[in-house]
Amino acid sequence: MIKDLSKPPRLFIYFLIPVCVFLGFNKHGRDTQNHHRVIWADAAGYYVYLPIWFIHGNNPSGFPQNIEKETGDGFQFNEQKEKVITKYPCGVAILQTPFFLASHVLAYSFSHKKTGFSLIYHWGIIIAASVYACLGLFFLFSFLSQFFKPKIAFFTCLLLLTATNLYYYAIDASGMSHVYSFFVFSALLYTGFKLFRTEKLLLGIVFGLLCGLAVLIRPTNLLFIVFIMLMSWNDLGANKGSLIKKLLNKPSLIVVLLFAGLVTLIPQMFYWKDVSGSLVHYSYTNEGFTNWLNPKLAQIWFSPNNGLFIYSPILLLSVIGTILMIAKRKHIGILIGVFFLVISYVFASWWCWWYGCSLGSRSFIEYYTLLAIPMAWLFSNLKTKNQIITITIAALVCVWLNFDITYYYDGCFYGSEWDFKSYFYLLKD
Repeated sequence: MIKDLSKPPRLFIYFLIPVCVFLGFNKHGRDTQNHHRVIWADAAGYYVYLPIWFIHGNNPSGFPQNIEKETGDGFQFNEQKEKVITKYPCGVAILQTPFFLASHVLAYSFSHKKTGFSLIYHWGIIIAASVYACLGLFFLFSFLSQFFKPKIAFFTCLLLLTATNLYYYAIDASGMSHVYSFFVFSALLYTGFKLFRTEKLLLGIVFGLLCGLAVLIRPTNLLFIVFIMLMSWNDLGANKGSLIKKLLNKPSLIVVLLFAGLVTLIPQMFYWKDVSGSLVHYSYTNEGFTNWLNPKLAQIWFSPNNGLFIYSPILLLSVIGTILMIAKRKHIGILIGVFFLVISYVFASWWCWWYGCSLGSRSFIEYYTLLAIPMAWLFSNLKTKNQIITITIAALVCVWLNFDITYYYDGCFYGSEWDFKSYFYLLKD
C-alpha cells in the first residue's frame, strides 16, 4: 500500500544542512592553495563557467594570471583563440549559480577580490554541496517513504550519508559533480513517481528540466533516465506499468518533457558553439571507453584502488536485497540487478577505471539513490531480533570504516591495483 507523505521530516533541511556546512568549513574553509582546495582540478573545470558567465566572459585576458595552474589545470586557456577551454559540461555550474551569485554580492561587502576565485567563492561551493546533499537525502526519503515505513526510509538515507563516500564528496570534495547528480537523481525518482501517478503537465516540465540537468552534469547520467522510464512500480505497491507507458499514452507530456529538457541544454550548446564552432562537441578528446572488450569489473568493485565495495561495504546490503527481491520474483529487483551490472560495465570500461584521486568508486555515488531501494526493502523484511541486531552492528562498523578513512585520507591511493597493504595502512593510520 502506498503511504501518503504530506509532512516529510525536516531534519534533512533544518539540522543536517547546518551540520554539513559546519563540517565543510571545518575541513577546508581556508584552504585554497593545494589539491585539497574546493575549486581544484575537475571541480575547477565544472566551476569555470560561472566566472565566464558572470564576470570575465570567455576570454583568458580577464582572468587572474596563472589561475588555471593555481586551480589544478581543471581548465585551460587558449590564448590564440582567446577562449577558456573546459572539457566538463555545465550542469554543476548551473546548480552552483545561486551560491556563486550570493558569494559575488558578499565579496563587495567583505572586501574580497571579485575574481570568482577568492576565498568567499570557495565558501559558496562548500555551502552548495551541503545543501544539495541534504536536499538529495530529503527527496530520496520522500520517495522511499511512499513504499516503506518512514523509519526504514530515514535509516536508509542516513546510512547512505554516513557509511558511504557520499559523505566525502559532500564535505571534502564539494566541488565535484557527484553530490549534484545525487540531488538530481533523487529529485527525478520522486518527481517521476508523482508524474506516473498524476500525469500533470507541470510535473512533466520539472521532470524534463531535471533530465536535462542530469545529462549536463554527467552525460552517462542518461542511463539513469532510461531506468526511471522503464521502472515498474507494481512491485513497490503502486499501480502497474511504467512511466514510459504512461507517457506514450499522453503525447502532450512527451512534448513538454522533451522541450524542457532541450531548453536546459542551450547554455552548453552555446558554449560549444563558441569554442568549437559546433553546437554538439565531444570535449574529452583522447579520453574514452577504451576497455569495452576488457572491462575492469573486479577492480571497480573490489580493488583497494577505489573499489566500490572495499570503501563502501554497506552497499553489499543493497546487493543482498537485490538478490532476495529477484528470488521473490520482484521485477524491480531484476531491473535493478541488470541496471547495476550495466552501469558497472560502463564505468569499468572507462580508460581510467579508478577515476583518479578518488575515495572509493565515485562514479557510483549518484546511483546510490537506486541502490537505496533494495537496501530499504531488505531492512523492511528483517524478521527476527537477531537479524536486526546483526544488521545494526554491521551498519555501525561500516560507518566507523567510512569516517576512519575519510578523516585520514589524502585524496589519492598511492598503492598499486591490488595493494591491500596500502589500503589497510589507511585504516591503521
